[in-house]
Amino acid sequence: MTAKTPDLKKLKGYQTRTVSIKHLPELQEDVEKLKQQNLLDKILIDEYLKFDFNIAAKLPGVQSLIVMSEASPITKVAFNWQGKVFEFCTPPGYVWREADARVKEALNKTIESAGYKIERAWMPEKTLAVRSGLAQYGRNNVTYVPGFGSFHRLYVFATDAAFPEDNWGERTMMKTCENCTKCIENCPTHAITADRFLLHAENCLTFHNERPVAMTDWIKPEWHNALIGCLRCKLVCPVNKKQLKNIVNGPVFTEEETALLLSRPAKDAVPEATQKKVAATGVDYSYEVLGRNLGLLLKNQSST
Repeated sequence: MTAKTPDLKKLKGYQTRTVSIKHLPELQEDVEKLKQQNLLDKILIDEYLKFDFNIAAKLPGVQSLIVMSEASPITKVAFNWQGKVFEFCTPPGYVWREADARVKEALNKTIESAGYKIERAWMPEKTLAVRSGLAQYGRNNVTYVPGFGSFHRLYVFATDAAFPEDNWGERTMMKTCENCTKCIENCPTHAITADRFLLHAENCLTFHNERPVAMTDWIKPEWHNALIGCLRCKLVCPVNKKQLKNIVNGPVFTEEETALLLSRPAKDAVPEATQKKVAATGVDYSYEVLGRNLGLLLKNQSST
């Protein structure tokens, strides 16, 4: 008996598109072209673009890719320091543990309960989201999903289920961006330029403050605005206007905890209760940068 095609409309709270696995070579070619044209920094390639296109090895009989988006808020985190309370933010998409657990449970109910298998696929999520029509690029090279703006988190899964909808098209930029330059004007590192669509990722503040290495000298301290990543282009984007209130309160760190994090101890030397708070900031996956980034933000606030 043939299993019934899973109904992705049952995935409440998510927006989804399905893509036939036959487009996998085209997806891979998109990435290879950028490499061949020397449009991607070598560090970016080595550290971030670690995609696995051999999904058939993990999931024999794979038929489709499912690209998904879930709304993701800004997380506001409070730090007690020197008798004051300082609030800093983590951009959308970084607080992922609970979100990942939710999407896994939702897919288990929808895909596996229908008799099919599901496997997380490490693909170029942004490219696939735009190619599938789920999202469009902004001028800042960030993906925008209707109803979510850029305040969302992307997922890609592979399944042996075949879907009647094969969503595949050209990469597109929002029409809103055609006569708007707010993100260009508000990017302090000039990572967004009018002369090309692709972001100069090697200049992006996110690229630098996610890496556990010494901060580049040319980056000015006052440019830092988040515990990790950057919010500058997202906050001024007109498409995100309705999303700017999508802020949740994260953990509150005591004076002692703040001092401990600023001393940048090894993660296993941090008390379990504090580790849980760190996880709730979304920076635990790159814990090594937290103390450094927090120190830069506190220095900025203390000098103003």
